[in-house]
Amino acid sequence: MSRVLVSILNWNGAAQTLACVQGVLRQQVPAGAGIDILVIDNGSEPPDAAALAQGLAALPVALRREPVNRGFAGGHNLAVAHALEAGHDYVWLVNSDAVMGDEQVLARLLALMTDEPRCGAASPVLAILDQPDKVYFCGNFHDWDSLATHRARDVDDARATAPHRRAQQWVPGTAMLLRTQALRAAGPLDERMFAYFEDDELCARMAAHGWHSGVAYDARVLHAMPRRETDRPPYYFYLMARNYLLFWHGSTPAAHRRRLALKLLDRALYDVNRLRYRGFPEQARAALLGVEDFLRGRHGRPMLERSVALPLRWLRALLWLPHVRALRRLDEGD
Repeated sequence: MSRVLVSILNWNGAAQTLACVQGVLRQQVPAGAGIDILVIDNGSEPPDAAALAQGLAALPVALRREPVNRGFAGGHNLAVAHALEAGHDYVWLVNSDAVMGDEQVLARLLALMTDEPRCGAASPVLAILDQPDKVYFCGNFHDWDSLATHRARDVDDARATAPHRRAQQWVPGTAMLLRTQALRAAGPLDERMFAYFEDDELCARMAAHGWHSGVAYDARVLHAMPRRETDRPPYYFYLMARNYLLFWHGSTPAAHRRRLALKLLDRALYDVNRLRYRGFPEQARAALLGVEDFLRGRHGRPMLERSVALPLRWLRALLWLPHVRALRRLDEGD
């Protein structure tokens, strides 16, 4: 019998989390598979935590309350540790704002795991909640030469690419099914990252231990996405800048590390200058703080109420003109 522990994090979104739980409870799994659901309240305000507890009281769901927000990585790692201790075969990380496309999502993910015994992480296809025909994830592949992610254009492209780049594939944490055997070998999510890039990093680490990631192309989950990147709050830009550097510095294979530190620092500061150039100074400031904290070895939750050190501000300003020239060339090409 396969046992699956479903991990759902709540952070001041009880109504949304309760809807997610109902979607998971409606999942139909094959005979011989069992599901346990663990909801972790990740430091929510007391009224929201109380509403969550009340909504879950009559449901076959376990609730754990944490006094502080441990982030995506720290919150889900509580479930990972529980699954490993209790002998679960899989841990299904499900975003509280994820909406199941139908009642067979988990069954199709489990079928993929059964067909591919060395698959350590699997995801459904992900589409935008208010544009359900618009797929935004069906296959991601590390491109170590260009230090970037190659994203499949569509499902056909992903199907054609995956067999040849199995070791480079990674899947997002939105509805990621993890095999506990692979977690025992590779370890849990990297809590230094708090949120963002921890899914990417885990898949790369699993690949280094001989496991690969896969996509169940016949399974679909809907997920809300902002209309524009800059609609996100400043802490997102901090975490993306810092964790971008953490991931590529830590995960890039030895054969691709020539001048790695300089390349990544330039790209991170280019992104800061891109945000300033496009008219988003607050997001740019948060991203620059993320770069600084990477350089200083500061990890964990974002702390944005600070000033960036003068030397890094000078370096960012020194690179302003070459970066703006590159951005203008991009604009002219459009």
